Amino acid sequence: MAAGRKSASTGDGPAQVHVGIFDFTGAFREKRLSAAEHARARARGWRFIDCLPFWMHDETCFAERGFVDEAVTLDDGLRPYPFEPDAALAIADYAGPSAAISPRPALKAMAAKAAEMGLETACGFEFETIFLAEDGASLRAKGWRDLTPALPHNRCWSGQAPAADAGFLTEIHDGLRAAGIDLAHHCMELGPGCVEYSLGPSPIVKAADDAALFKIFTKAMARRRGMTASFMAQLDAGYPGLCGHLSISLTDRKGRPALADPKARDGLSALGRAFLGGIVKLTPELMAMFAPTVNAYRRLRPGNWAPRSATWGIGNYSCGVRVVTTSPEETRLEFRLPGADVAPHTAAAMMLGAGLWGVENGADPGPPTTGNGRLAPVPDEQALPTSLEEAGRRLKGSAAARALFGDAFTDHYAAYVAAEAAAFHAHVAAYERARYLETL
Repeated sequence: MAAGRKSASTGDGPAQVHVGIFDFTGAFREKRLSAAEHARARARGWRFIDCLPFWMHDETCFAERGFVDEAVTLDDGLRPYPFEPDAALAIADYAGPSAAISPRPALKAMAAKAAEMGLETACGFEFETIFLAEDGASLRAKGWRDLTPALPHNRCWSGQAPAADAGFLTEIHDGLRAAGIDLAHHCMELGPGCVEYSLGPSPIVKAADDAALFKIFTKAMARRRGMTASFMAQLDAGYPGLCGHLSISLTDRKGRPALADPKARDGLSALGRAFLGGIVKLTPELMAMFAPTVNAYRRLRPGNWAPRSATWGIGNYSCGVRVVTTSPEETRLEFRLPGADVAPHTAAAMMLGAGLWGVENGADPGPPTTGNGRLAPVPDEQALPTSLEEAGRRLKGSAAARALFGDAFTDHYAAYVAAEAAAFHAHVAAYERARYLETL
């Protein structure tokens, strides 16, 4: 792969620029512009059809309406595009009515709110993926059954697998770095084909951009090898649940750690406890923002490493929020409930917004959970939704969501997840026919 380089034709930039917008699925919907067209777009403005907030996984829109072109704004600066020479990538956002119902503007609004409160936010994502040894045509021909994992000899944290498959893994690693993604490390995870990637920390909007592009580019690089990278939260019963964790740290205007107080028993400042309290309190009603698919809820079950409640603990991997207080500079909150299917901008907006709500409302996270957080009892009002439909209803009725993200965003996103749930329930699986066809 060749990273974008200076263009001989323009002398001051790449010859092609991939300009696009992130949708609610986390996909980057783009158009490839010449250098001249990109320059005109920056100088005179650019437009994109306003259907992306309604776009779904099956390439349909969940609402019937007349779509029109809408003004968009382009970010300053360009990102590397490692798949062709003389190319770069530019991220845009809607600048008209769609801005109020789009994920990246919602995250930008939360970052601006934090800045107004004197806080700068850094974020890092951690993803597990499963590489399959077959491409899309093969998967479709098999009806997505009898999946064949790549790296079949892999074991968790193995030293053998990354040596045996160094060529492929290095190609992915170097390709992500060439794309300007802040990649900290990768390691082998549970079972054949499973690899974990740790990104960041970076300023929170860039962290979410990195996370979304990480998934897109990893899938592209795997496909170029005749393989598939899966980010389903639960690929099948015989596979591990896949995480999409995100960690947040805060600094004040002087660059000092804002979450930490080394003198406190739990290592958290009063602000840190309130920020954590907001996440713990609002997780059940904002869950649809980090668990956006029907499949996400299959991961939150016995047998997986995933937490199953809005609990927190010091260094406790079995809790919904793992609090790391190794030092003030390293103090961070790791949100361990999201799966690999997470849409990064929406989830980051949820976590940051909930934390800021906690600071504004003096939220108390309660005592930390010790022992197995998956089995820890929680009050009824803190129990998590167990389906996408329930999560959507909780979001729609959340006063906190409306205060943080506005009525337009809350109603729109609730309608989006309701449509996704309805699409799933319109499908009758072979399992249901086998169970009910002759017995009812």
